Amino acid sequence: MALAQTAPPDAGSLLNQQQRQERLQPPADDAAALLQAPLPDAPDGGFSARIDRVRFSGAEGAIDTQALQAVVADALGKSLTHAQLQALAQRVSAALQAQGYLLARAYLPRQDLSNGELEIAIMIGRLQNAPGRVQVLSDDAALRARATGIADAALPEGPVRNDQLERALLLINDVPGVSARATLEKGAEPGSSRLLIRADSAPAWIGGASVDNFANRYTGAWRSSAWGAVNRPFEHEDLLGVNLSHSSGSDLLGLNYAIGLTPSGLRANVAASSMHYAVGAEFKPLDLRGSARTVSAGLSYPLLRTRKRSLWISMDAERRELVDKALGQVLRERNLDRLTTMLSGNAWDGWWGGGYFGASLGWVAGRVDLDNAADRIADGLSARTRGSYNKLVWRVERNQSLGGLSNWGLYVGANGQFASKNLDSSEKFLLGGPSGVRGHAVGEGSGDNGWLVNAELRRDFLVARHVRAQALLFADHGHVRQHIDPWAGSVMPWSGNAYDLSSAGIGLNLQGERWSLRGAWAHRLGDNPGRSAAGLNADGLRDDHYLWLQASLRF
Repeated sequence: MALAQTAPPDAGSLLNQQQRQERLQPPADDAAALLQAPLPDAPDGGFSARIDRVRFSGAEGAIDTQALQAVVADALGKSLTHAQLQALAQRVSAALQAQGYLLARAYLPRQDLSNGELEIAIMIGRLQNAPGRVQVLSDDAALRARATGIADAALPEGPVRNDQLERALLLINDVPGVSARATLEKGAEPGSSRLLIRADSAPAWIGGASVDNFANRYTGAWRSSAWGAVNRPFEHEDLLGVNLSHSSGSDLLGLNYAIGLTPSGLRANVAASSMHYAVGAEFKPLDLRGSARTVSAGLSYPLLRTRKRSLWISMDAERRELVDKALGQVLRERNLDRLTTMLSGNAWDGWWGGGYFGASLGWVAGRVDLDNAADRIADGLSARTRGSYNKLVWRVERNQSLGGLSNWGLYVGANGQFASKNLDSSEKFLLGGPSGVRGHAVGEGSGDNGWLVNAELRRDFLVARHVRAQALLFADHGHVRQHIDPWAGSVMPWSGNAYDLSSAGIGLNLQGERWSLRGAWAHRLGDNPGRSAAGLNADGLRDDHYLWLQASLRF
């Protein structure tokens, strides 16, 4: 291929671009705060007692009494009235609830205060042991049984912590097509409670469609997509989904199925996809076409599941079969077998007005097999991708409210990968496109190692009833190392093996009840070291700015 010409995409790079292509709202903060409200003023006259020390009883070994001593420290050495003593007990109750003991209560037993010691008794709180400790209300008998099993697994006997209640409720809400809410009521035993959960079934199926220009120019930049899912098709914690995508030069069909295996949250998933492509534009006379087929299976488990923090571990095995042809002849046939182990999590906090933090860290171990003899020879003289490989993938993001600036927010996200050797095109890191450095083309900046940072200043506002808008001012920057081990002719003299790409721009998103529109215009900052000798970008054009558009509809 002449250096003046941009290299055409192949099955691996197109699959990679497809796989790389919602802003979350923080949960309501209704957890009890660690109250340090001042004690009420003492009225003139009446009962009072000097308190020099406080002793806690009733929950020895179950709670951190040192933390509770700090809660009552300001009352020591003072004469307190009956009302002030009751307020002190209420403060301890609030502190216990802030520690996670949602059902806990502190009270003052009958006692003699003449020696200056105050006893505060603690009822730590538990669900009743009698039948009916958890009652699920639902018209669906199968759902009622599944939800009861999930709640029983998350709520052990003994004192109940807030995080255990949250895990039970969230795992029930994780069941496809289920919406659950809970209330507590007095139990049948002294000091106990019972949990009532209302589990409602959502629509049996959901779906959506979209149109965008996020695809590769050589297979048709404009792409139409549709997806659908059936909730609990076999009356288990399962989901059956399908997705389709079409452009002028590519078609993709994907199927997936996920099911809950245990009440504690272990889930299994299987998926398959098939993509066919034909390269157009200036490469059309070469009749470049091919396919990418994938099959995968995996497991996932929530190590932590609360309103404010969640942590998952997952493991997925995948088989990729990639074929590229020219003028009816097979150019490349390769199979990739890969195993991905991933740890991912998120957290909400109240820092400077509140924000969301998400992160993931994964390890990919794989092997490339080349079926075509000529391809094996060519690979041995060039990239040498054949054989085993490993790569580390990572992602971090922060969505931050800007303190007192109402409706303003700042988003910063970064992701990248580190590889052990030269990678197949389906495993390379990509910089350009609508989810990367937006002032560069889809497929621009491909490499074995790389990292990318996106920063957005966001302003939310209403434009009409039920229509929200978000304006963006953004900047992107990324770095890529094209080859771990370069070979003769693999690196252009004007680019070097490693280079950076940058861009900045503006965007506007509109969202209604069932539809959304997204638009972003980005301009390249600086040069494009990855251009061809003729100055062409990865899409065969010389553009220094790009406009990305998407319209979506949910059914």
